[in-house]
Order: sequence, then C-alpha cells, then structure tokens
Amino acid sequence: MTNWLGIVLATVAAMAIGSLWYSNLLFGKEWRKLAKLSEKEFQAGVVKSMVFMLVLAFVSAFVLKRFIVIAGPVDVLAAIKIAIWIWFGFVMTYSVSNAMFGKRSLKLIAIDLSNQLITLIVMAAILFKVN
Repeated sequence: MTNWLGIVLATVAAMAIGSLWYSNLLFGKEWRKLAKLSEKEFQAGVVKSMVFMLVLAFVSAFVLKRFIVIAGPVDVLAAIKIAIWIWFGFVMTYSVSNAMFGKRSLKLIAIDLSNQLITLIVMAAILFKVN
C-alpha cells in the first residue's frame, strides 16, 4: 500500500530545498549568471516552472518510494544509499552528458547536481521515516 503522506512530504521538501538552493541566499545569483538569465527573464516563467517542478518532484518521490520498497531497506541509511546510487547512476550521468553537449559550465553543472543529490537524500530519509 502506498503511503501518500510520505510522498507528499517528500515533494514539499524537494520544493523547499530547490527554492532555497536557487534563491539569492544560496546559489540563485550565480546560477542565473552562469545560465545567462537576467532576474527579469528568470521571474517571467517562474510560476509555470514551479508548477511543473511540483509535478516532477511528486513523480520523483513516488518512484523513489518504489525503489525503497522493492529494495526493502532495514534502516534509513540504506534508503539514503539507494538515493545516492540513483543519483550517481542516472541523474548525474545524464545531467553531465546533456550539459557537456549544451556547453554548460562545470560550475553550473555542480550547482544543479548538488541540489539534486541533497534533494534525493532528504526525500529518501522522509520516505523511509514516514512509512
């Protein structure tokens, strides 16, 4: 049976981490500079992007929960290891490949990938704990 509360909480956590990560408090200014986006250009599509990201975060939480259930980890550390392996084997490899062909800077790739890694780790912990 699916625990929807855990999936919703993991989705909210992913959105919160992303919002903080790409805010001016952390990496937002540098990310926009490296992505060659002005504040105005970034803000123009932010609502549409946030709605889309909410859906994607929900899908990620749902799928990550499936991996955790299938693997049957006995503790939260095992769930986090699953998230790290998913990040390493799929997220990082495809992101770097796409970024290299798109001529994106290593610093921009690092900002995005570190956000994705931290997000998956937090989501895995939530999904395991709220079982």
